[in-house]
Amino acid sequence: MAEKSGRLDPAQMMFGFVTARQFFGIDINPFAVELAKVTMMIARKLAIDELHITEKALPLDNLDDNFTAADALIDELGNPVRWPPTDVIIGNPPFAGAKLLKPERGPDYVNAVRRAYPGVPGMADYCVYWFRKAHDHLRPCTADDPVAGRAGLVGTQNIRNNQSRVGGLDYVVQTGTIVEAVENQPWSGEANVHVSIANWVKTKDAMLSPSKRKLWFQADPAPGSMKLHARGRGPAEKAYELNYQECEFISSSLNNNTDVSGALPLKCNGSPQKFYQGITPGHAGFVLSPGARSDLLVEDPKSSEVVFPYLIGREIVSADGRPRRFVIDFGERSVIDAQQFPAAFNRVQSRVLASRIDKSEEGKDAQGKMRPHHKRFLDRWWQLSWSRSDMKEAIRGLRGRYLTGSRTQRWPFVFCFMDSEVLPGDKLQVFTFDDDYSFSILQSIAHLAWYRAKAARLKNEVDYNYSTESVFETFPWPQSVRHAQIEAVAEAGRTVRRVRGDALSKVRGGLRAVYNLLSLPGNNPLKEAHAALDAAVLTAYDFSPKKDLLAQLLALNLEVARREQAGEPVTAPGIPPGYPDPARLVTEDCIRAE
Repeated sequence: MAEKSGRLDPAQMMFGFVTARQFFGIDINPFAVELAKVTMMIARKLAIDELHITEKALPLDNLDDNFTAADALIDELGNPVRWPPTDVIIGNPPFAGAKLLKPERGPDYVNAVRRAYPGVPGMADYCVYWFRKAHDHLRPCTADDPVAGRAGLVGTQNIRNNQSRVGGLDYVVQTGTIVEAVENQPWSGEANVHVSIANWVKTKDAMLSPSKRKLWFQADPAPGSMKLHARGRGPAEKAYELNYQECEFISSSLNNNTDVSGALPLKCNGSPQKFYQGITPGHAGFVLSPGARSDLLVEDPKSSEVVFPYLIGREIVSADGRPRRFVIDFGERSVIDAQQFPAAFNRVQSRVLASRIDKSEEGKDAQGKMRPHHKRFLDRWWQLSWSRSDMKEAIRGLRGRYLTGSRTQRWPFVFCFMDSEVLPGDKLQVFTFDDDYSFSILQSIAHLAWYRAKAARLKNEVDYNYSTESVFETFPWPQSVRHAQIEAVAEAGRTVRRVRGDALSKVRGGLRAVYNLLSLPGNNPLKEAHAALDAAVLTAYDFSPKKDLLAQLLALNLEVARREQAGEPVTAPGIPPGYPDPARLVTEDCIRAE
């Protein structure tokens, strides 16, 4: 290298091993490519000046072969792009979320990328393809080549969550080690997004990576201290401070909690299905205020058969949790059958039909083809976009109530029984259990801790999205529980509901306000009720309260998965088989419509 450059003082051999021609880059924007080349040339001149290097600044390096304007993922034929051989990869991939890919890049491009990289789930964010490709492209870090196999990428904050984590960092940590990370921070540019950053080494050899990892996080600024303020024209929330902690490891979720990413989906949790997402009306024309419902039923009393109480996620923890609105739902009825309810049908026709026609026209592609979901909605315009007939059938099989909670919650998470007459909105997670034992398991610290560890965190860091695939399908239920323990768990859950029901009559702001009081010091009847519930549930699991709860749950998950694989019996969610009188565990308290 020194001989080839012809510019080095022998005393400066170490610096001479780094030249601008050792850097490579790919960007789809030609201007960005030219800017990168100029930046590299300026950087070299600054290094010479600031380090007092005797190397000549001229002539400038020709970097045309090093920095290219192209798609970094696929070529024109849809084949994976070949990146140049390298030891280190750094980058800032695009921030588009999975749902924005087709609208922004077009279905043909997205389908080609998915074919080229089948290991990345379809619901992963765009940047995840870079994480996966970077890890696959790097040579491993070895004792013979300890500086190879290193990467640092900026991604959406969702890289630590759900399918984005599965396709990216879960894959990385199978053969690599995350050595430094920023779990979440506002992006410093103009885009109003939060990002996560991960630096890793492609090795599992502890001798080749730092013994202590650095995990950076947003910290509350000290009084009177100066905040960092990101450049750009974003909102004031871009003012932030970072701090870090040293830890033994960093998981693919970009935290140092017990790593539960290795938990396996349990067949007994998914079949028969016990979890559903609520209905999606798809248009405000289906939704009625109490006054509009009264007027409609005065005009046509028969329409009461297709008008139902309707509850959405945020309403369940506000006020008394009762539904304040109603929804017109014709179910799977044909357009002819729906006209048996003239007032309801006429309202939907006058408010929904024209909108669905317009949406179907707006969504046509260059060939004039309608998007499949727009066509489906137009073909049955009088029906809800997603009426969840399978969920309704499952609820009809219950004894007057079902278990539910908001799909987006903040700690501590809250679950409730809901009257079967109430239709849950799509921001509610529905569990088709009607018994107190199942409620108690899901409301206990065992499920709540698993929820917090496995759920997707939103950019505000306090809200968690419940994913049945990540949370419920991997959550192990107690396996060898005795009848007396089942009854103790169920009774403890009834006590929690009784105490918080009493608190609702005294505290303004609904269940969320009631649960916020748990963070305050001092005696609290609900805090005591939850402590008793948690103790009863841990006893049913045969877990030690002095040991890491997540580690015990993970071990049980893997044991249940092993038993399933071996054809051995396991205990599925719900009342354990063999309990003599399941009806004893079903009471009547639930949230009812007014």
